[in-house]
Order: sequence, then C-alpha cells, then structure tokens
Amino acid sequence: MGVPARREENAPAAVRRMDAPSISVRQDAITPEYFIAHFYEYLPRYIAGGAPTADTRDTYELAIRLFLHWCMEQGLHPLSDVHDYQIRVYMEEMRTRGYSAATLMIKGAAIRAFYKVAQRLSFIAENPCADLQLRNPQHLDEDYKYLTVDQIKEICEGLAADKNELRRLRNLLIVYLMGVEGLRVVEVMRLSDEDIDWQRGRIEIRGKGHAGIIYPCEETFGILRAYIETRGAVPPESRLTPTIISCANNNPKGRISRVGIRYVINKALTEAGLKQPGYACHLFRHSCGTNLYQETKDLRVVQETLRQRSPKVTAKYAHVHDRMERRYTRGITPGVNVESVQSATRPPNDSSQ
Repeated sequence: MGVPARREENAPAAVRRMDAPSISVRQDAITPEYFIAHFYEYLPRYIAGGAPTADTRDTYELAIRLFLHWCMEQGLHPLSDVHDYQIRVYMEEMRTRGYSAATLMIKGAAIRAFYKVAQRLSFIAENPCADLQLRNPQHLDEDYKYLTVDQIKEICEGLAADKNELRRLRNLLIVYLMGVEGLRVVEVMRLSDEDIDWQRGRIEIRGKGHAGIIYPCEETFGILRAYIETRGAVPPESRLTPTIISCANNNPKGRISRVGIRYVINKALTEAGLKQPGYACHLFRHSCGTNLYQETKDLRVVQETLRQRSPKVTAKYAHVHDRMERRYTRGITPGVNVESVQSATRPPNDSSQ
C-alpha cells in the first residue's frame, strides 16, 4: 500500500479533484484500496455539512495523507490494522513532535472524518477514533497574549516610516484590519475590491467557513481608501480583484499570500521590539477583542465585531479583563509594608539609603 498521490489543481480529466463529484453513485463499486487512494473524492460529502471550504478540504487532506504515510511506515493497513490503540500512539507521536493542542485537534478531526467515511462505506465496523478526545486543554486565560492600543500604535508608527508609499499603506491596512477590525489572516488575504461597499461603509468578509459583514471605523476606511488610490488598478483573479496585493518581485500586483501577511506581521513585531514566542498574526485578533471589551464592556459588541458564533468563546475576553482588573487576592494579603521590610534589612551606614 502506498500513500495516495496528492491531487493537482490542473489534474487530467481522468482524475477528479477533491471538490468534484464522483462519477459513479454505486457504493458497491468502491473497493477499500480505491477508497484509500482516492479518499479526497468522498471526504467532502461527510464534513462541514457536505460543503467544506477549500481551506478545510486542503487541511483535512494534508492531515490524512500524513497519517496514511505513518501507517505505511509502521506496516499498518489503515482499514484493517488500525484501532483505538494505534490512533492514540499516532497522536502521542504527533504531540512529542511539538504540535500545538489546536493543531492536534485538527489532525484528530481529519483522521476521525476519514474513518467516518470508511464506516459509512461499510469498510470498517466501528470508527477507531470514536473515543478520541479532541478538546483544547488550555484554560480561558492560559498563556493569554494581546497587544495594548499603545503597542499597536507603536507598530503603526514603525510601519508609517517606510519610504515606499504602497508598502507603507498596505502594511498599515493589514494591521488595522486585524488589530482594529478583528479579521483573520485568511480573511485579509481573500479581501477583494468587490466586497467593499463604499456607500454603506461596510465590507463583506470571505473567510473561515461562512461569510460575514463588518462595519469598519472611519480611520480604517480612510487608510483603505488611500491604499487603493495608491495601488491603482490590478488584474482580477477568478473574477475578483484582490485588494491586498503582494509587493514581491515574483508576484507583482498579485493577491498577497498568507505567508506574505505573516511575514509583514512578524517583521513589524520584531522592528517594534515586541516579538515574543507565541506572538503572531492571530495575536492581533485577540488584541481587537480584548481592547474592544475594555473600551465597551459589552460582550455582544465583541461577539458581533469578531463574528464569533459561540458566546462562550467571546466570554474569555471578559474573563481575562475581570481577573486583571479586580486582582481578587488583594483582599487576603497579610498587609506587609514592603518599604519597612527593605529598610529593616539595611545596615545603618548603608549609602543606598
């Protein structure tokens, strides 16, 4: 058994892409080996309500391919030799490689989906991932990071010093869209001129699984307008005009990639002296939520701005803010005077007094 070849975007007519329907509707025509080699033909029907985004498809496909490669290395047939124990060994190995809890959740969900399809196609009796726990073990405020408004201002001041006008405005816009308006990396990348409603002052967001509408503040719209005027016309891609473009020589006026956005953010953090482990693009979205709650004390406003479906996710901003503000242990201290303790330990002739 070999690992199935990765599908190509420009695949020949005989090979169907993951998002293309299978020609045959006869389930009994699908063999176990064919399913393993062409799982991407069947997976989309069983994830995200049968309509996964391209990002979800690609993420799941990559995770499953890595798992199938591991099975091949271990001499395991994915459908007959893998059970609950083997799944746990695999996840443990992924954990020892340093993958984050969030990444492990995605990998586990992808493998579970693979076996869900295999079970529905009657290739296995039960899903070996049925008892696999895919929860994020972090507490609401564990390792919680965000930038203050003053720190974001410091980053913007550094970006504003760039002598290249187009790059200067583009990078400022990226920071505003993420740190002020709360957009995700993929949403910034996918932003197109056709999504901008100048008359109503709103932007349609194409992003993580579902569309949304945001109403940016005047300052964000001012930077957006100045940037587009400086950028000028750009060729459309798939009938949409990319708003945030690349300034790289190998992709002039093409849509910026997620890697490109991450580079801009990491460079801005480094030059501002704010780069730390764990400080990356999503930090700006967290900063938007945290700073917005501190400004409004209104969780509904935060939830609508970040377009979060679950209020439980939004509640973390109030939870962390409450703990930072109240300092609950203040009321149970013994009341020791630090200055008196310091002076009591110094010799009478201590020149530092």
